[in-house]
Amino acid sequence: MRRDPRIGTRTCGIRIAVAVVLCLASMVVGAVAREILIPEETTMQGDVAIAEWFYRTDVEGNTIARELQVWFREDGLREPDYFDTLILASPGDVIVLSPGSYTADLWIYSPGITITTAQDPDSDEIVRASIWGTVEIDADRVVLDGIEVTGPRKHLSSGHGIVVNREVARLVTIRNCRSVDNDWTGIHMIGARGQMAEMRVENCELSGNGMDGLDAQNIDSVIITGCTVTGNGVAGLRINRYINNLVLENNIVTGNRAGDITGSGI
Repeated sequence: MRRDPRIGTRTCGIRIAVAVVLCLASMVVGAVAREILIPEETTMQGDVAIAEWFYRTDVEGNTIARELQVWFREDGLREPDYFDTLILASPGDVIVLSPGSYTADLWIYSPGITITTAQDPDSDEIVRASIWGTVEIDADRVVLDGIEVTGPRKHLSSGHGIVVNREVARLVTIRNCRSVDNDWTGIHMIGARGQMAEMRVENCELSGNGMDGLDAQNIDSVIITGCTVTGNGVAGLRINRYINNLVLENNIVTGNRAGDITGSGI
């Protein structure tokens, strides 16, 4: 039987479907953009994969599982059964987390999606769902908006807050987020190869991390605006090689142990 849940969680080795609220948003020719709501009562925990598909059926009716790259695991590839939670999302979809705390590591494989937190329409205050773990961006044109990633490294986590894989990402936007009090770096680049076109970090707080607030390399354009980068254990902003255009505007970068703005790209 083909398994194609919108969201699934695994309990005692068996994957079960759990309730999720789906809202159809704007419809365009040939595509439907969805708003995928993750209610507070939905279990999103452990290892979480967000992708366009996890299983497909070949011409003979056989179910084929997708292999997904998991960066810091020994052999690097995992089938869907490895993950505790699966979320299907297509380009243009918006995943809306209910405010609250989630103990999870997220791998984002769906390009062109946004992950955000439900906001109170009657308040100007930004509310952020808080994730204890690592959020890894393994797809292009991903937007993180209004998410907090925090907490000491737990079993098998990378210890970084937000991770961007430059081997697959060309454009990434991180706005209104907090990546604080992580064991390692607040926003960290990975990938042995690849050159990103642009990374935007807007109105974020990167504070109290054990290493750098942010590191960047092999990106044509890095734009950091309106951010607070304080009290990190090594550098505030580490700007390394192959940055062709660096824009720093209206940031507070101070009190970082080994320097506020450093690196071979400065």
